[in-house]
Amino acid sequence: MDWLTATKSFEILAQTGSFTKAADLLNISPSAMSKRIDWLEQQLGHTLLVRTTRQVNLTEQGALFLPRVKQWVADFDALLDEAQSSHLEPQGTLKIAATQAVGSTVLMPNIKTFLAQYPKLTIHLNVLPPGAPPDLHHDLVITRYHEEFDSSSLVGRRLIDYQMQMFASPDYLKHHQQIVSLNDVSEHKMLLTNYYQKKGGLVLEDGRVFSFTNYNFVTDHLDAILKAAIQGMGIIFISPHYIEREIRLGLLVPVLPEIKSAKTQLMAYYPKTDFIPYKTKRFFEHLKQNLAKSSTVNVRRVG
Repeated sequence: MDWLTATKSFEILAQTGSFTKAADLLNISPSAMSKRIDWLEQQLGHTLLVRTTRQVNLTEQGALFLPRVKQWVADFDALLDEAQSSHLEPQGTLKIAATQAVGSTVLMPNIKTFLAQYPKLTIHLNVLPPGAPPDLHHDLVITRYHEEFDSSSLVGRRLIDYQMQMFASPDYLKHHQQIVSLNDVSEHKMLLTNYYQKKGGLVLEDGRVFSFTNYNFVTDHLDAILKAAIQGMGIIFISPHYIEREIRLGLLVPVLPEIKSAKTQLMAYYPKTDFIPYKTKRFFEHLKQNLAKSSTVNVRRVG
């Protein structure tokens, strides 16, 4: 055991309040996590945590120790980052969270090209539930803009603006009532995510609200909702960024292409610290540059 491993584990445990959650973030077992904390407490001669069956709380000594741990870990990470930056070679682990849709369609092509450029780096991509706010347990969280995010703890940087549009399969449009106006859409079944089913509607570019009252399939699984659309089960409201392949192959086509949602932003959130790790900066720049190119292609293809 070493001081850095133990103190970093203590910091994450204090943030999560759970041995299981902290162990998952570190990709170790809860028992290994417990051994790290036991070692740290033995070295310090103090009990840092009060353990119960449901949660973990800091003792008075633990509460005093935590700010110093955060500063020491931040200083070490800054030193490591500076050394890596001088060689322009990101190393270590980059932890990213995103919804399944963003992860599968937006991030994976960019992760592939980024790792090809920096083979000494490891990326952990975790699934963020749709509508869930960004958290402090990842280096980057890629999700839609959240008005309520904690600006005292997180920094949010815009990647791209995007709008959602309606799409359906050619076969669906061929065998169902013709759609010539937005009012006609209410006669057709929608395919929704849980987030939009609970929200009940979508604000359009012109300020109107389109209500989701007629739907027959709700899921957060991107593959399932796309397969449902391609099979002709209904109409989806989705960003073209998520269905580039399906558009290119003609599996899905625009419905009322002039109808678009209000603009929103795809954001990158990261913890507010005295420095931004070089690996985080490089991936953000890589992603932003490639998304800008992809956005231009989608505008030409769909617009």
